[in-house]
Amino acid sequence: MKLIEDSANKIAARSFAKILAIFIILAVAIFGDVMYCIQMAKIFAGNNLLMVFAYIGAFTSVLSVGYLLLGKSAVFEPGGQMLASWIAFGVEMVIIALNILVVFNHDKTGPMAAWAMISPATPVVHMLLIGLVYFMDPELKEAHRDKELQSKIRAAQRKQRMATEMAKLLVQEKHLEFTVRELETAINSPESQNRISQHAHSMNDTLLTEMSGRTLPKDDSSDGYYGDRGFGRR
Repeated sequence: MKLIEDSANKIAARSFAKILAIFIILAVAIFGDVMYCIQMAKIFAGNNLLMVFAYIGAFTSVLSVGYLLLGKSAVFEPGGQMLASWIAFGVEMVIIALNILVVFNHDKTGPMAAWAMISPATPVVHMLLIGLVYFMDPELKEAHRDKELQSKIRAAQRKQRMATEMAKLLVQEKHLEFTVRELETAINSPESQNRISQHAHSMNDTLLTEMSGRTLPKDDSSDGYYGDRGFGRR
């Protein structure tokens, strides 16, 4: 029973220690952002709209630190992303410290003068650090690889469909060439020539009948031609 109680106490103490550590880190980050807001207030005094945007940009430091704490606790994967998160966390702490120092350094000479010129761009640094950590997520890399694989599959499928359609067109072209060749052979055969001749004579007789108003007499010859007997009476 004693061991169970000690274990429960240790678990509770460990949980409280974690909460306390997070509170301290976020409190320091908030303090640094408040100092940054004081610096921005001196620049944008009298312009409420720009002051609002300045405050929003100022508190990106707290959001960045919160993201890194949450990520390091439950989201980030071991390896490159975890290492990058540690580097980003260290840079965030340096930025917070410099923003605090620049407020209390009224003269702003030496390094503080340089930082006073750079500090307005610190939200961009937060964005860059968080972006690098975020895009090093292995799940995003896997998703990008999956998209690349799907793109290659679609390209291969398009290539296959194109090859299939080209093969069909080639077969159709060969079929058309064969059909044309066979039609030429059929047209040049004696049987076709004879039928064409009969059809031409039939068309000629029909035209003569329509033009003259007389009906041609039937020809009893075996070849079906009418000969030179002239026109009969109607």
